[in-house]
Amino acid sequence: MIPPFRSWLILLGKLGSWWLILIWATACRGFPTQAPRPAGQLHVDFLDVGQGDSTLIRSPSGKTVLIDGGPSDAAAGVDAFLNQNGVHALDFVLLTHRHADHLGGLRVVVERHGARMFMDAPYPHDIPEYRRLLAVLDRQRVLVRQAEYGRTIDLGGGAQLTLLGPPQPPIVGTRSDVNANSVTSRLDCGKLSVLFAADVQAQTERWLLEAQANLRAVILKVSHHGSRTSTTPKFLQAVQPWLAIISVGAGNEYRHPDPTTIERLQQVGARVLRTDRDGPIAIESDCEKIYVSVRGHKELLRAP
Repeated sequence: MIPPFRSWLILLGKLGSWWLILIWATACRGFPTQAPRPAGQLHVDFLDVGQGDSTLIRSPSGKTVLIDGGPSDAAAGVDAFLNQNGVHALDFVLLTHRHADHLGGLRVVVERHGARMFMDAPYPHDIPEYRRLLAVLDRQRVLVRQAEYGRTIDLGGGAQLTLLGPPQPPIVGTRSDVNANSVTSRLDCGKLSVLFAADVQAQTERWLLEAQANLRAVILKVSHHGSRTSTTPKFLQAVQPWLAIISVGAGNEYRHPDPTTIERLQQVGARVLRTDRDGPIAIESDCEKIYVSVRGHKELLRAP
């Protein structure tokens, strides 16, 4: 006959693993680590990286695109934002052009998160930050492709990113040929459309109009931090944005955005938001209704 005490030990030994599973499940249910993202939602986050650009797209199917990475001193902030939102690996990274305020933060971000594909702006501009980024891409064995006008990327859930640059042939003889040959792109999903104008110049806008590119968009990421070298009246008449977003640093030495640019945007009825005053700007949509969030306040975006 087995002693009663020993019988209890045998029973607990058989049931112990099940009790541990039950306790673990109960604890997890009571203390969730992160609220799940609503299924089927498209998110576009315009990050506050100071005087630079960085935008994260998360499609309804979960695919991710990072357009630019801001300056090098913004890398930690971009990395933290990705971690906070459960983005542990990037599907696509698009570099619009090879200026430090757009590519400086990408080295650290790619090093920590990796990427399936890196789409490079082909117009040459050799700076140390770009060489360091190429070295990381090589070590990480990231697939590198040059951006091409007309290329489309299926992001799933009805979302699609289309490259509207770089111009062909390249535009030369401008104040900044690197900016003039930036890669414009547009995101489409149902009723949501976002045009990312990178740092294009007036000459680029004219080229896009002549190429009969699809420019009409609900949301415009304003070119070149609101500089007066772009955002021309003819271009804005083609875009007709409801909302214009300017990524710009507070008190920057270039005095961006230019008052003329703000006035032009207001003349076409666009609501203007800017990261130096409004902080990061979040767009969320089911591809029908579009919501914009600024400083924790979320509201439905309506036509002007």
